[in-house]
Amino acid sequence: MKKISLNIILFCPIVCMSICGCEQKIDTASEMAAVKLVVDNFETFWETEDMALLSKIMAHDSDMVNYGTDATEIFKGWEEFESAVAQMIPALENMKITVRDQSIKINPSGEVAWFSEIWDWDLLFGGQQAQIPNQRLTGVLEKRNGNWVIVQFHNSVPVVATE
Repeated sequence: MKKISLNIILFCPIVCMSICGCEQKIDTASEMAAVKLVVDNFETFWETEDMALLSKIMAHDSDMVNYGTDATEIFKGWEEFESAVAQMIPALENMKITVRDQSIKINPSGEVAWFSEIWDWDLLFGGQQAQIPNQRLTGVLEKRNGNWVIVQFHNSVPVVATE
C-alpha cells in the first residue's frame, strides 16, 4: 500500500504541472521574423506579380473574407481572391510599394499574429503614371502546420477631407 501511495504522490504533481502549469514558451524573435517575412512578401507579391508566392502566404480557406480598396473588392474565399487578383495584375505595371509604420504583434500562444502598415503605391495603371499614397493595410495571420499564412486582410484608402 505504501508503494502505491508513494507513486501517486510522485505522479500527481508531474501530471498536474504538465497539464496546468507549464506553458510552452515561444521563440518570440524567431516568430516575429517569420511573420514579418510573410507580411513583407505580401508587398513583394504585388511588385513581382508572383502568383506562386501569393498562394504560399495566403490561407486557402473557402470562408475567409478580404477587402480591397474599391467598394466592390470584397473577396470571399481563396478561389475568388485568387481569380480577382489574376484579373487585376495585367493592368498594374512597374509597381513600387513603400511601406511605413509597420506594426506586428504576436499572441502569446504563438499561433496568431496581426499587423498594420501604411502603403504608398507608385505604378503605371492603364499606361498612366499613378500614385496611391497612404493606403492602410491590416491583417491577421495564423500559424498552420508550422507556417504563417494570412487569413484576413483589409486594405483601404483614406478619404481626403476637402474644405
